[in-house]
Amino acid sequence: MTIDELVRRTLHDWSDEAQIPTDLASKALGKRRRVRGRTFAVVAGATAAVVAGALTVPALLQGAGGGDTRPAIAVLTDPSPSTETVGDLESTPPKTLVAAGGTALYSYYVWDEERIPNGRQVLRRTWYRYDKGRQTYERTPWAWLDVAQGGQSVAVMETVPARRVGVITTPGDEVRWIDLERPAGAVSWSPDATKLLVTNYGGNPDESYPLVNNSREMLPTTRTGYTVVDMDSGQTAFHPLEPDENNRFGGRLDFAWSTDGTLVWEHNSTPPGTKKFYDLDGNPRQGPPGAADTYETAGVSPDGRWIAARSPDKNAAMGLKDVRTGEVISVKPIEGQWVEQLVAWADDDHVITWACESKGFNSCVGSEFRNRLLLVDVNGGEAVPLTGYRENSQRPGSWVPVFTRR
Repeated sequence: MTIDELVRRTLHDWSDEAQIPTDLASKALGKRRRVRGRTFAVVAGATAAVVAGALTVPALLQGAGGGDTRPAIAVLTDPSPSTETVGDLESTPPKTLVAAGGTALYSYYVWDEERIPNGRQVLRRTWYRYDKGRQTYERTPWAWLDVAQGGQSVAVMETVPARRVGVITTPGDEVRWIDLERPAGAVSWSPDATKLLVTNYGGNPDESYPLVNNSREMLPTTRTGYTVVDMDSGQTAFHPLEPDENNRFGGRLDFAWSTDGTLVWEHNSTPPGTKKFYDLDGNPRQGPPGAADTYETAGVSPDGRWIAARSPDKNAAMGLKDVRTGEVISVKPIEGQWVEQLVAWADDDHVITWACESKGFNSCVGSEFRNRLLLVDVNGGEAVPLTGYRENSQRPGSWVPVFTRR
């Protein structure tokens, strides 16, 4: 089962794939090819003298009932190295750093499928990590990888499933291995990089039956619970947790951290499109305001104001809900762009998305699976492309980004 098939099943009638329009890059760059590694920054209200030849883009976001269109400007530099927006429009997957605001693409994986002896299919990941010294993404030998805040430390697994996880704190350092009580299928850093969250499985969560009549049958999930690893002490605590009895997806059901790292969550099948939260001891807990109501990878904005929501407008796939007021604004398609998935928050006002090249409402040029990453201003305005196109995200050899706070 491919990544996109799993997302599609999970989100049901939500749009799960996103892509970006081809003509945006030429507009943003004055129809000239961008030199790899070129820096973009968002400077609202910049003067024409500062902008020089920069672009003004129509608004992407509009209120549910409004037609407000506000201009935005893409400028070439940002004096702050920690918040500059950089991308690689000529490569997919990217070769140079992709980052915006407080978020960076420190790792990604390329997926493939392999037939194994028991007649099943298994999804394999080849992981790449950004090397700050070489300023490019380097292939790694690990079966699973997660980069901590700041991009320095990395947690790794040799196989999936694995009986231990490794931690590398400095490039070139030896791996610090931590043994686990139960086999693991995934590991992720807490937001403050003081803990690891391990999702435990009895078998390989990426196994499925081969594709038959364009459909792939998932195996029942073997998930057994989750383990919290304290990095200071090295102590591990396993918390058994049965999968949702209403789960119809099987396979991989990883846990993830809440924004502040005080809770963990899993996808909830009833009602669909929601999350269930637990504390670090395995007890059910109420999630942060609005956080339980979205499946989108981006989750809640850093300031806690915005969450992904269904668009109230049939001519838009995605919307953003103001947690404080309940107002929903639509992520409108403009200039051939159709935003379909919110991937990561760059800051309180900018979100990284997948978007497709649209040939009309609810329709993409060629295929909805041809896509690239796009930075969107939630206050209405700017759309800055960050990568080249994935030609078909459903096919083996496609890449999947993993964003981290920087």
